[in-house]
Amino acid sequence: MQLGDAEREIDRLQPGARVTRVYLPSNANDPYIFQIRSAEDQTRRMVVDASSGKVVGELKKVAWMDWLIDLHRNVLTGKTGRKIVGFIGILGVAMGVTGLLLWLFRGINWRTLVTIRNQPLLRFNFELHRVAGLWTLGYVVLLSLTGIVLAYPQTLRDAWQRMTGQPATVGIPKLAKSRVKQTKSLDEYLAVGRAALPDGVATELRVPEKAKDPVVVQFRRHGDLAQAGSNRVFLDPASSKVLVVDRAADWTLGVWFFQSQQPIHYAEFGGLPVKILWSVLGVTPAVLFVTGLVVWWRPKNRKRRREASTALQPGERSHSSETMLAARSMRG
Repeated sequence: MQLGDAEREIDRLQPGARVTRVYLPSNANDPYIFQIRSAEDQTRRMVVDASSGKVVGELKKVAWMDWLIDLHRNVLTGKTGRKIVGFIGILGVAMGVTGLLLWLFRGINWRTLVTIRNQPLLRFNFELHRVAGLWTLGYVVLLSLTGIVLAYPQTLRDAWQRMTGQPATVGIPKLAKSRVKQTKSLDEYLAVGRAALPDGVATELRVPEKAKDPVVVQFRRHGDLAQAGSNRVFLDPASSKVLVVDRAADWTLGVWFFQSQQPIHYAEFGGLPVKILWSVLGVTPAVLFVTGLVVWWRPKNRKRRREASTALQPGERSHSSETMLAARSMRG
């Protein structure tokens, strides 16, 4: 299929629309996804058949899914919420590390890694909390750390550059404003990009919307963590000339570290098995929170009951003890 054929079909159905991004199919039978900016300045995604170049539908936004994503990333409060999420990540790291230290300082007992007794309830909660925490410690700390980096990206990149003197981002080439006009076809951009990085699989083509921005062709190569790939070819939109070829293999340590946070956090690597593992382990923080809360709360209640019992008169304490013994004998 020629991208130009699909572009003309979209222009016929959506007069005045402009293609801003093309998501290329991973498999031969998968469709193309064309992201467009409509004449009404709305972002829409059109599904295009790979064999005929015809528009077969449109991807609509799912309100509840967008709500969940915003809740996870920003707790529904924008930039302020993103900082809150980062602080929660800091707490996650602190709780994981201190929990490990508590286990080590009490003396290493390997049986505690698998021992969960169901009686009494307080012991069950404590041992479930301990076992779940020890087995998933690496996952919880890893997800918390990557979440912190995603919440405070610029702050941490600046800190890295100040400490190491090495860049933490890949520089994007800028063009003169007068040269931003697109004069070449989408097919030519894609062909030039593929020629510049022949050992990669093209996954995405981005047409600039802002002045001075280049055309970007994104590629996936062996060893990439990101599902869409981590390699890019930057092109001059006016001449389709190659400006920069950005290969992940050439990244410095700092660039690799920051670029790897998102694919690790969202399990973009390893295929479906890793996604399933991340989904199952994602229940762990809720389990740790509930069991930890129960373990913390019950001793508080016992302490209050002891204080109340101490405050009773001798006769009252005796009567209270007899009542408790009677209640226990009835339960038995």
